[in-house]
Amino acid sequence: MDRAGRGGYTGGIRSIDLYGSSVMSQAVSDDNTIIGRTFFGEYRVVEKLGEGGNGAVYLARQRAIEQYIALKVLPGEQAATEEVIGRFHREARAISMLTHPNIVRVLIFGRTDDDLLCLAMEYVDGRDLRTAMAERDFDELRVIKVMKQICSAVFEAHELGIIHRDLTPENILLCEFRGEPDFVKILDFGLAKIRQPDDADPGLTRQGVVYGTPMYLSPEQGRADDVDWRTDIYSLGCILYELMVGVPPFDGAGPREIIAKQIAEEPVRLAEFVPERASETMQRIINRAMAKAPEDRFQTGLEMFDALVERERELLAERKLPAKSSYYPGVEVTGSGSGDYEAAVIDDVDDLADLDEDLAAGATPDEHDPRLTMMVIVNGVLLCAVLVLLGLVSWLTR
Repeated sequence: MDRAGRGGYTGGIRSIDLYGSSVMSQAVSDDNTIIGRTFFGEYRVVEKLGEGGNGAVYLARQRAIEQYIALKVLPGEQAATEEVIGRFHREARAISMLTHPNIVRVLIFGRTDDDLLCLAMEYVDGRDLRTAMAERDFDELRVIKVMKQICSAVFEAHELGIIHRDLTPENILLCEFRGEPDFVKILDFGLAKIRQPDDADPGLTRQGVVYGTPMYLSPEQGRADDVDWRTDIYSLGCILYELMVGVPPFDGAGPREIIAKQIAEEPVRLAEFVPERASETMQRIINRAMAKAPEDRFQTGLEMFDALVERERELLAERKLPAKSSYYPGVEVTGSGSGDYEAAVIDDVDDLADLDEDLAAGATPDEHDPRLTMMVIVNGVLLCAVLVLLGLVSWLTR
């Protein structure tokens, strides 16, 4: 298995200080002290996967069961500042709160005797979205399939009060999972903002510093304003645009120019870049996701998800494929003008998605989901049967 060079595991925090001071941290300098070492008593580091401004990421193997994990390591000299320690703790806390299948899981977090901060995460053997885009163009159905997974994961994060703030193609991995070649995993929550009950800022960002990646950050993020979850919606619009046309919505000679365009300009319309795949529906989705004012955007990832489903159904009709749409990530849409529409459902996640949708709409489980009611009845009957059997065994052995 080739595990080298996984670009998604750089673990880097990108920041642009508009007043000139650098907030980039040094990376792990001596791999010889890390490779071969055992962390948390069971994870032995095998090789380096990537390096960024917030430490380095290594491949490690759990000795007991031969399971691979990704280990992010922050050396002692970096861990000496409260700001960096706070970001590292925040990333661990943010990921540990999330259980969505399209978000990388955190396994364990801690600090070694020699002051290395360590975060053990689920290892994903895949490639980042940037690499996948460079390999070949994305068919529009494939674009929608990938974006729906991202929207679904971001929606769960927002429901838990977590704002990613650095959604980019480099922070989105594609891997194979049970026959699905484009199963999404979102990582790098180093810039995540966890909203407090009183909506207060955790205080881990600095005034005048723009945190994020210029080509994907929102206008309010570019102005170094306080942001809410809708900054991620704008980033989703930027990623969707790039998947559709092959280039980011804005570029420039440097960060300042790109940020200025994010704040004041509109991206070139799809029809001018890719007239053969431009549609009014997709243009509306991009326009709304990338609206300059947060209140004009999709207000949740689920809203954007639903809009993508609408375009997906249009495409299926245009290509004369069965007019049914996968309503949950992991259900694959195949075909590029001919062939069959094939659903490859992963476990029962489609049922769970329907239930989540009902709950999000304010319905109680037994109002709109008879499957759940049936499950409760069946489980109750089974429980009664077990209790009767246990009573019978107890009576016979007296």
